Amino acid sequence: MRSTTLLSFSAVLAAVLAFPTAALAQQSGDAPKTEESGDEAKKEEGEGKKDLSTVEPPREQWDIYDVEELPGRSYFFVGLRYRGNIVPGFLLNMFVEEGKTIYTNMIGAEFELRKDGFSLIPALSYHELGTGDILFKQKNTPNIAGNYSVVNSGMKLVYASVDLLWSTKLSKNVEFEYGAGFGLGGVFGDLENSWVREDPNGPLLAESTGRRYSRCNAVGDPGSGCNPADHQNSEVNKVNGYKEPSWFSGGSKPAIFPWISIPQIGLRIKPIKQFVARVGLGFSLTGFWFGINGQYGLEQKRD
Repeated sequence: MRSTTLLSFSAVLAAVLAFPTAALAQQSGDAPKTEESGDEAKKEEGEGKKDLSTVEPPREQWDIYDVEELPGRSYFFVGLRYRGNIVPGFLLNMFVEEGKTIYTNMIGAEFELRKDGFSLIPALSYHELGTGDILFKQKNTPNIAGNYSVVNSGMKLVYASVDLLWSTKLSKNVEFEYGAGFGLGGVFGDLENSWVREDPNGPLLAESTGRRYSRCNAVGDPGSGCNPADHQNSEVNKVNGYKEPSWFSGGSKPAIFPWISIPQIGLRIKPIKQFVARVGLGFSLTGFWFGINGQYGLEQKRD
């Protein structure tokens, strides 16, 4: 009996001791699962991070009011120009007497290559040199009809030229420009150069003397001035609207004419990325000029 009781107590004690051991074993079996979950979390965290070396840089923002032109970058523009040319009477009087101030027009198309504040602007321009009738007298000669002539230009030029302009920024949208222009033009059209005769009712007035003159329509017209003898025995009878031949034919009408403009100054105005306006003035072989330009910018949005 006592032996039986002892055995029963030993069995209970074994069961009690076995329960925590089983529990610990169960917890031990779960431990690898917990470690596996941690590895998966670290893996997900690693996948969530991006390799900074492969991240694309942000794209350039396109703001039409951002008119900054970056150093080292080239910019291109196409546009139109207008120039008004003035030949003051005092310049003509350096070579002839009488005369008057002449105003002519020039229009053209242009292309601009700009980089680091410097502009190279090739242009193709049409210059109208029409003047109407102008009475001239040879410089420092007696005041007689034989020393006068009437000139009427119907000449026109087509110039190929290039402007070289540097700029200094005055504000965000405005720059001061300075430089020069060079080119060459082909001349076509007529240049009339006719003798005149004194005529109290003539349409041509010599302002320095108040005398009036008319064209010579034929050799021997009444009054002095319409005979070769009145012009140092000229071999050419410049009557009836005589047209001067070109240089290639031995005449005085130019066949080509250079464009040299030094200096030229102005303002470059850029209110938005894709538009540039200019106002400028300068001095050329055809006199003083002032001009306006409008250009469209070819800058494109960059990816």
